[in-house]
Amino acid sequence: MNCTKGVQEMFKFEILTPIMKQQNHLSLSQLNGKIRESIEMSFSNEIWLVAEIAEMRIAGAGHCYMDLVEKKGDRTLARMRANIWKFQYERIAENFFTATGNTLKRGLKVLLSVSVSFHEQYGVSLVVKNIDANYSLGDLERRKKEIIKELNNQNLIQKNSKLELELVPKRIAVISSETAAGYGDFINQLTNNLNGYFFETKLFHSTMQGESVASSVMQSLHKIAKQNFDCVVLIRGGGASLDLAGFDDFELGKAIANFTIPVLTGIGHERDETIPDLVAHTKLKTPTAVAEFLIEKMSSFEEYFTGLREALLYFTREKLTQNKIILRQLSHLTKTATQKGLEKNRRRLIEVKSELPRITDAFLKSRQKKLMWSTQGISILKTKILGEQNQKLIGLKSVLKVVSKQRIQNRNSQLNLFENTIKLVHPSNVLKRGYALIINEGKVLKSTNQLRAGLEIEIKLKDGVKKSKISE
Repeated sequence: MNCTKGVQEMFKFEILTPIMKQQNHLSLSQLNGKIRESIEMSFSNEIWLVAEIAEMRIAGAGHCYMDLVEKKGDRTLARMRANIWKFQYERIAENFFTATGNTLKRGLKVLLSVSVSFHEQYGVSLVVKNIDANYSLGDLERRKKEIIKELNNQNLIQKNSKLELELVPKRIAVISSETAAGYGDFINQLTNNLNGYFFETKLFHSTMQGESVASSVMQSLHKIAKQNFDCVVLIRGGGASLDLAGFDDFELGKAIANFTIPVLTGIGHERDETIPDLVAHTKLKTPTAVAEFLIEKMSSFEEYFTGLREALLYFTREKLTQNKIILRQLSHLTKTATQKGLEKNRRRLIEVKSELPRITDAFLKSRQKKLMWSTQGISILKTKILGEQNQKLIGLKSVLKVVSKQRIQNRNSQLNLFENTIKLVHPSNVLKRGYALIINEGKVLKSTNQLRAGLEIEIKLKDGVKKSKISE
């Protein structure tokens, strides 16, 4: 922006007016020459410039070519080419790596010491002389603070940590890169734990460095949400601060904070704290520390369970001991109470035995009196009852004579009727009416089912018996 303003001022006051007085036009090369002279006069010294590296490539000769931009949100306000010649680039790159632990790459916001140059064919460009690494680190920290402030404003910092982590987290979704050393350390620590605990892990491969870290991790979270896990573990090995810059993303922090199961992080080393660390359920220093945390959870549960078992055994033994004491006490009390009861009953029996003759004599006398009264009453009652019964007998005798006579007459009539009926159904009388009897071996045959071919039978008629044989 300063470069453009300087050019405009030079045009206005030094170039256009004299030219218009002398001639009516300029050639393109003349114009570019004037621009170059103006730029060289206005920017004779190096300047410090803040810009973002939009594109960057290293040529075969070792020179570095970059496109620098200034942005406001998603809108690009300015863009310009910049070069770092080989002999400068080697020094600048080494110093930047030493200070930040990372290399120069696109997406970084940097503070550059540049000289402005103009070429008649290629236009304005910048030659980078130096880069202040501390500015890049400070810018990353500033952006992180802005993200943290917004997360706080939306009450997201502690949200995931309020979720309850399973007492025994066994089904674990791991977000990492399969080739990352941190992932290997995590799995090795988890698998080869000294207690022999078994964990069910599933890797969701994600980018762990660069511009696509946030989107890659969020895609993995989306996949995990559709499955059943106890917790999510986000891990990668340690690295430079700029290597971890991809994790410092608001949308990633928001996604982790709002995730429905606890998220555990082990990103980098002790000195590193990323946005996922701040919003996670539990932040641990390294992937190995995450594995140790999970093993410790399992071990704590085992100790808790063992403690419960030992406590149960202890209280059971105590209860049994108490019950034995109570039983002994009850046995003693029962024995004592029984002895007292028996002694009381023995005394009572002695008292009853001593009183028994007197009580018996009184009882017998009472019974004798009652018996005398009963005997007298029975005698009187007997005489009365006998008189009444004699009267009833006399009445019944006269009734019985009449009834008996009538019954005898009825029975005689029935007998006569039975006699006549028997005579009518007697076989001899039946034969006289034209019927016949079929006899075999002295038995009367009553059904055709008893007849068979060759059977010898007797046919009895009213006037005699004829033998016959069944032919068919």
